[in-house]
Amino acid sequence: MALALGGQGQGQGQGKGRGSGYVMAAPVPPYANRAVILLCVLAFVARLPPESFAFVPAYFFGTVELAGPLPTAALWRGLFGHVLIHGDLTHLASNMAVLWLLGDAVEREAGHVRHLLLFTGGTVAAALTEGVLAADRMAPLIGASGAICALMGAFLWLRPRRGPLARRWLRRLVQGVIAVFALLNAAMMLMPPPADSPLSEVGWGAHAGGLAAGLLLGALLCRPGRSGRPAPGGT
Repeated sequence: MALALGGQGQGQGQGKGRGSGYVMAAPVPPYANRAVILLCVLAFVARLPPESFAFVPAYFFGTVELAGPLPTAALWRGLFGHVLIHGDLTHLASNMAVLWLLGDAVEREAGHVRHLLLFTGGTVAAALTEGVLAADRMAPLIGASGAICALMGAFLWLRPRRGPLARRWLRRLVQGVIAVFALLNAAMMLMPPPADSPLSEVGWGAHAGGLAAGLLLGALLCRPGRSGRPAPGGT
């Protein structure tokens, strides 16, 4: 997937150095990722009602008092639309910053379709995992962090050759941060924070589901050579 840069002149289109001999694919602009960011920002500015787009596990899985799943448009709108809703500006800005950094990198290497498959798969996996693990199934899930976690998992398979994360030291730093985040997330799930703690409002189950989906889908979609193009010789 990550391809060596092409040469110039007579050797244009051919890789240089250790990765020489294979054709460079045209750069993939991260249009899909930027579109997702724009949609999230517009949803925040337009103040879309959380009650219409949040994912409520009880409505999907049902409870003792409530049968489920309810065959309504609102149910499915929440399953996919919760990623558009953010509680405040800090929530939105932090999620969009990570999405911009990692989503752009994944889309440049994997392409538009694979990026959207990863994001959508992470969206669904995050919601369903949170729904299964949540102590309060009436607690609504909002935010794009679960889907972003899927891009985190997929990024671990990549060796970007374009963009800011093309530098090896920076790529490894980001991978290390993702690993630490995964460990912290696991700790929060094993030892849940007190109910009065702000950490209790975080969808740790959604993060775990997104990461797992990203790792699995990334193995299928993002490993070098999976795109039908040759993998690079260097790192």
